[in-house]
Amino acid sequence: DTAIKRLSRNCETYLNRNFYEVRYNDFLLTVKEMRQEIRWMLKKMKFLRPLIVFVLTFCGGAVSFADGHSEKSSSSLNVMATYSVVELFTSQGCSSCPPADVLLQKYVQDPHIIALSYSVDYWDYLGWKDTYGSPKNSTRQRNYARARGDGSVYTPQAIVNGLEHMNGASQYKINTNIEVTKKKLKSQLVRLNVTDDGSERVRIWSSDKTAKGAVLWMVRVKDKADVAIRRGENRGRTIAYHNIVLGVEKVADFGQEGVDFTVARTKLQPKDGKHTIFIAQVGASGPVLGAIEIK
Repeated sequence: DTAIKRLSRNCETYLNRNFYEVRYNDFLLTVKEMRQEIRWMLKKMKFLRPLIVFVLTFCGGAVSFADGHSEKSSSSLNVMATYSVVELFTSQGCSSCPPADVLLQKYVQDPHIIALSYSVDYWDYLGWKDTYGSPKNSTRQRNYARARGDGSVYTPQAIVNGLEHMNGASQYKINTNIEVTKKKLKSQLVRLNVTDDGSERVRIWSSDKTAKGAVLWMVRVKDKADVAIRRGENRGRTIAYHNIVLGVEKVADFGQEGVDFTVARTKLQPKDGKHTIFIAQVGASGPVLGAIEIK
């Protein structure tokens, strides 16, 4: 009886929430609690399997988020959607960067934010060649500065939602600008969705018609790396880097009907400590309109 009441209470909580008003975070917590209950009951009370199957099908089969995101409960992919993206431009040869690298880890762990670490290459001349440094990352940073019109390029530099820049070690400024930029972009935000039916291909799509001219970028990242630095300003230190950008690829353009892109499951499934992020953005250095992280 206790188990049934607990399950019933969680299901009732879920059903009483309006699909279009429930916050994404709250919904995830509800689903997580329900699945924990279901797993426990499957082990302890086999005679309740028919009821549990019904509840799982009714309450968890197709997950619909307030911001329009969807996910299949049977999917092997863990999808996190957000409108907040923090891009940190850093360097292993920059003595001011380690505090920003530590702070980025906190944002990587935040379920409401997608945080990325871009290692630039323009400090390599100081004596240590950044093991993840890329001229493409440096170009991306310069393009942001050019788009803003201020020409400001430095490390550690955080870019929030493609609009505002600040010292990457300033948690206060990053948090403030996350809220500021979301308000600025409120009418332009794009709802990225993932449809995973268990087949060999996964669909990434959006029906938003306001994003015509935007681009869908696929970003491949490495979860974490501890780098022992032997020369340069950080010599003798071992620094942990998170969500290290390995490559950025344009995969689709938004049209009048939004965007619809399919990708092989093998490219999305986390492997060898790497996973994939999709970003909807105006061009290559404009406002970020939405993103999803697949782990």
